[in-house]
Amino acid sequence: MAHPEHSEWYHSMAGALTEARHLYVVASGIRSEFERGSGVRVVDVGLGLGYNALATVDAWLQSGAKAHLQVLSLENDEALFHALRSGNAPWQIGWNPFWIEALKGLRCESDGLWRGVIRGPGGGALDWHVILGDARSDASISLLQKSGPYDYVWQDPFSPKKNPNMWAAEWFSVLGLVVACNGCLMTYSVARKVRDALESSGWQVEKIPTTSHKKNWLRAFRLARAGDPT
Repeated sequence: MAHPEHSEWYHSMAGALTEARHLYVVASGIRSEFERGSGVRVVDVGLGLGYNALATVDAWLQSGAKAHLQVLSLENDEALFHALRSGNAPWQIGWNPFWIEALKGLRCESDGLWRGVIRGPGGGALDWHVILGDARSDASISLLQKSGPYDYVWQDPFSPKKNPNMWAAEWFSVLGLVVACNGCLMTYSVARKVRDALESSGWQVEKIPTTSHKKNWLRAFRLARAGDPT
């Protein structure tokens, strides 16, 4: 499925769910956190078709869902979000019923903010927020700051060429303010401009091998800075 404005596919040739599982769940190491029973907070930059967030929820459930999982998804396309929440979108044919239930359980808390809470079988809870609108707006950034610090970032907007503002140093600096020291950012783009933008805003970056036709993905860690808890 391609975006009508950006003329880019929402996922790679490997498939949306395959990429979500291998890049964001496996390569990040988040599954180990779930298995230890650690509470985890994730910023999902670009909810899109929902696969990155839902693959994360799947991994949490498969681990026994012993601790809390908080996911905050950012999405600028309101029509796409409502199609996703309907459970009747074309790409949702054959989906896990739990995924549909989780999406339909999202309720509007205020203008542009949606939330759903689901109890896991192991005693933990999924607390899922969705912020609609420009992620760089003062309102969105304020919500991010209030609900952090976060442990992981799934950086998955459209490409730096099509959506440059979401790959700029200014945006990565915003994420640095809401992510814990040593927090992990995962993304599909290894472009030189992206790596430079991350490094200039306080992230340590590394290329990692993929499980798809693409040679590398990118993993970054938020470096310590003045004011971090000791």
